[in-house]
Amino acid sequence: MTSSKDKGKRVQAMDNGTTQNYKMRFLKPVIRPSMFKLSLPITPDELPNRTPYLDLVVPDGRNNPCRCFWTQLQSGKIALTRGWEEFYQMYKINLDSMLYFTHKGNSNFQVRIFDFGGIENSYQLCDPEEPPYVRTGNYEIAKCINIPPSASARAVAAKVKSKWPFFVMDLTARMMSSRLLPNVPHLSHFTGQRHPIILTHGHIQVKATYTRYSGKRDGSFGVISGGWENFASLCNFEPGGVGVFEVISKEPVTIIQIKGYRLNGMLTSGEDGGCRGHAWQSSASLPANFVDGGAG
Repeated sequence: MTSSKDKGKRVQAMDNGTTQNYKMRFLKPVIRPSMFKLSLPITPDELPNRTPYLDLVVPDGRNNPCRCFWTQLQSGKIALTRGWEEFYQMYKINLDSMLYFTHKGNSNFQVRIFDFGGIENSYQLCDPEEPPYVRTGNYEIAKCINIPPSASARAVAAKVKSKWPFFVMDLTARMMSSRLLPNVPHLSHFTGQRHPIILTHGHIQVKATYTRYSGKRDGSFGVISGGWENFASLCNFEPGGVGVFEVISKEPVTIIQIKGYRLNGMLTSGEDGGCRGHAWQSSASLPANFVDGGAG
C-alpha cells in the first residue's frame, strides 16, 4: 500500500541482468526550501552503481553536471544533501516546482524542471532580468486572515487571490529598517509562544522566529524577529507598498512567502540579483480574475 507521500511518483523496476536498456524515471515535487534535504523515491539498491552522489544535468545542451551527494533516510530512501542547494538556486527552482528525473547512465540523471502550471524552466543561469513564472490553473481561493490596516492594503487584499491563507501589511520605511516585524497575526496552527519560521521572497530564504504577544487583548498577534532585518535588507524592499504574506507551508516548518504591491506604477524589489524579476504589481492593473498561486 502506497502512502500519500508516494502518490504521483513511479519508479520503474530495475533489470538486474543489465543496465544498458534500463532507464529509471520518477517525479519529485519540491515542497521545502533548498536549505532542507530533497528526499527521492528511490533506495541505494536501485542506483545502478551506488556512487555516493548523483550528477544532475538539465536539458539545456550545455551538459554541465551539478554533483549532489546523498544520504540514506530511516525510510530506506535517499535524500540529496551537499550540492542540492546550489542546483536549486542555479536554476531558480521554486516551492511547488516539479522535477522529472531520468537516469542517463552511471551517476548521471537528467532533471527537467516544471512550475506548478506545467511550464518548463528556461534553464537560464541566474539571469536577474528573467520574469517570474506564469502561474496557471484553478486554485482554491484562500482568504485574508487580518484586517487590512489602510485603504491601500484593503485595495490589494481585495484584488489578490491565493490558494494559501495570507495577511497584508503596509511596508513603511520604519518597518523596513526595524529589527522586528510587529502586529503579525497569530496563525491558527501555532500552539505555543515561539515558533521557528522561514521567510521567502523569490530565491531568498531566511530563518526567523515568531513570538506571540502576551496578554488576552494582544494574544491574537505576535512579532517576527531574529531574521526580519536581514531578510528586508537582502530583498532591498522599498517603502511605500503593501506586503502580501502567504503562509505557503505549515509542516515541517512554517514558511511565509512575501510579495509586494503598490497602487501607482511599478516598484521592483531591488538589485539583489535574485528578486528583480519579482516586480511589485500595480493593483490598479490587476484584472478581476487575477490569480497568484506561485511560490516565488
